[in-house]
Amino acid sequence: MTVTKLADVNLFDAETQRCPYDAYKTLRDEAPVYQCPATGMYVITRFDDVRQILTDTEHFTNETAYLTDATEPSPRALAVRNTFQEEGWVPAKTLNGRDDPDHKAVRSVFNDAFRPKKIEALEDEVRDLAYQLIDDFIDDGHCEWVKQFAIPLPLLIIGKQMGANPDDIWQIKEWTEAFFHRISLMQSEDEELISVRKEIEAQHYFQPIFERLREKPDDSLLSALVNTVIDEWGRPLNDNELHAEMMADTFVGGSETTTNAISAGVKLLIENPLAWEQLKSDPDRYLKVFIEEVLRLESPVQSLMRATAKDVELSGVTIPAGSLINIRFAAANRDERRFENPDVLDLDRPRAGGHMAFGSGKHHCLGAPLARRELHWSFKALVDRIDSMWFAEGKNDFSYHPHYLLRAMKTLHIEFKAK
Repeated sequence: MTVTKLADVNLFDAETQRCPYDAYKTLRDEAPVYQCPATGMYVITRFDDVRQILTDTEHFTNETAYLTDATEPSPRALAVRNTFQEEGWVPAKTLNGRDDPDHKAVRSVFNDAFRPKKIEALEDEVRDLAYQLIDDFIDDGHCEWVKQFAIPLPLLIIGKQMGANPDDIWQIKEWTEAFFHRISLMQSEDEELISVRKEIEAQHYFQPIFERLREKPDDSLLSALVNTVIDEWGRPLNDNELHAEMMADTFVGGSETTTNAISAGVKLLIENPLAWEQLKSDPDRYLKVFIEEVLRLESPVQSLMRATAKDVELSGVTIPAGSLINIRFAAANRDERRFENPDVLDLDRPRAGGHMAFGSGKHHCLGAPLARRELHWSFKALVDRIDSMWFAEGKNDFSYHPHYLLRAMKTLHIEFKAK
């Protein structure tokens, strides 16, 4: 869908979500602070405005739930909560949904779990898995890249850190996809309740692991999350908080978004053969910039929600206190006011890491260092094992999962010539 008029913009439209970049440009140029007629939320698309929201804690808050506290919860929201309450654990607020001091307190647990030495300790494991996954299909001359590589690599890495059995990988993927779709803002009530029940299955899978780690801690990431006492609270995370963090900030944050970047990167390389040749010619020089360009161009987290704590003005528009804000990272990362030739994959781009694919400010993504290492070894293995590649004829529709917040390709069939 090519958008030429502001009236055509509908970010809930599945076809727009498939390729939203014309819509983003229209919004940046004509309505950088756009109040969505259907929802009343304000959609923010320019780089400087998005960065201001992420760093201005006086006027903006992450705790969007309070917007509905003044009124009775909807029947749908009640049905979701009651299902969790009756069959599992009601998820508490996630890290992304907290302001300081609670945000700082909970983040301290993750800071320890994701400290540089722990990421470095995973380096060999990530590298070996990347080559193993490619070697599993290299003799075939073809693969479905999403299922055979992009999903298992980050999911197996984070799954091990979360105490999961590697044999359960595809069951866990089903559960994480349920959460992924539940937060899409694209489901019917019946679909959402189906997703809720799948999440509850995951809760019952992980609850015994929590209890075991309380009795016998180990050096895993999950053990740190289960047992670290938050100084400000005088206690570790409880079960409701752990189940929320498991889905949002570890499995989806730690695998789903990386999967989508790995998928997007291969698609970009096939669409940009000169960049592919450039990358192969000197991966030590170009790989780091390529990874940053993938993150900038195809931001796996397209957007997140915030709210206004006070009246505030952005790009000449006054937004009242208590308004819901949708910050579009993906639109900001292609802002012509910030990036030269923003729609171009440029392996010589200066300051390539100056995007906001991982957010900014206090809520900058904790898992960014691990994600970058996973992306590094994914594309390094690709360069080392594959000489040329192309889209498998007649097998791709390049469709994306319907989602208002995230961007995820369903499948990517490729053929290739191995080195």
